[in-house]
Amino acid sequence: MTETDNRPFGGRDDMLQRVQTQLANAPHEPLVVIGRKSIGKTAFLYQVANTAPQQAVVIFMPLNDMPIDDETHFWVMMSQYILDTVQAYGFTLPDIVMDEDARAWVTGQFFPAISKVLRQRHLWILWDDAHHLLQENFSEGFLGTLRGLCNAYVQMVFALDIAYEDMLGQLMPFITPKHQLRLGNLSLEACEAILHDYDDSLGNDMIEAIYMATGGVPYLIQAYGDELRQHADIKSMNNAVYTRIQANFLAIWESATTDERLVLTAIADLFYDDPLRPIFTTTIATWSARSDYLLDETTINAALRGLLYDEIITMKANQISINGELFRKWLLENARISADKSTEKPTIPISLMMGAVVVLGILFLIIVLSLGGTPNSGGEIIPTVTLLP
Repeated sequence: MTETDNRPFGGRDDMLQRVQTQLANAPHEPLVVIGRKSIGKTAFLYQVANTAPQQAVVIFMPLNDMPIDDETHFWVMMSQYILDTVQAYGFTLPDIVMDEDARAWVTGQFFPAISKVLRQRHLWILWDDAHHLLQENFSEGFLGTLRGLCNAYVQMVFALDIAYEDMLGQLMPFITPKHQLRLGNLSLEACEAILHDYDDSLGNDMIEAIYMATGGVPYLIQAYGDELRQHADIKSMNNAVYTRIQANFLAIWESATTDERLVLTAIADLFYDDPLRPIFTTTIATWSARSDYLLDETTINAALRGLLYDEIITMKANQISINGELFRKWLLENARISADKSTEKPTIPISLMMGAVVVLGILFLIIVLSLGGTPNSGGEIIPTVTLLP
């Protein structure tokens, strides 16, 4: 049987149903599951394996754990994983001697032999960390070979980190947008399902408090599950989880763009000044105008779209808020600008600095000309401006 993941799983029932339906109705079309780091892609693949129909033989390919030096090594590793799993299902295979041309051997001998042994069983391959398949040292036609195997012998599901989403174009036409599914944060009901795996007597008030603290981020919900037996109240659990996951929040901050950091700083600062005041795009623009950081509404909206796509913020009725009380707390402690807190200010883009210098220079020339002065006219000495470092 396929190895199982011991982490609690819940809240992906609709997505799981979509995968099962497509694999049943379009057996020769692959699927790609896309999501942020730690959103639960690996756990989802394990659930796909655990809910596969009885006639399916599921191969889990942990590409992060498979040191692939070149394409030949890849085919060798893949065939070994398949052999080990097929034998674990109880099938006996004849000896298949590998040729020097590994790709030709896989397509012409190995998979036909596997298909013959499995007979009416379906072969599924679940590729975890599938970005490893997009290597430059793989020869031309590699993805076409995978497509041919998918068409002839095997159903494939790929899990891909959202950081590599731009590389999906390399997989076309093997994989198109209709084959892509995106994993996001969990709903309140999904949070309840996970927490009940830890403690089925947990009350609704505690579940809602945990959901508000986490914003539905799966690994944060699991962290609370780990703390349930050690803490009786939400406050002590908040402190324990917050201590554990600050490094994760720092990673989120460091992966954001400069403009996204500025917007997050603005939201944190505005919330600190007045927690009850609604925050809109115009509110952030006003904050920017009164601070040292110049952000126009176009830039703010672009940053908000990125933060919303990554589910770092939420927007309801155009009101903007941080997704999850724990991350908001981290921002208040680490990203807020105020008179009583010394923090490193986000770096201003060099283009803005150069633009400001040019504008100042033009304004200076306009003032000089309006006063009737020209360089060396009437022997007068024109004042000069020295930019201090």
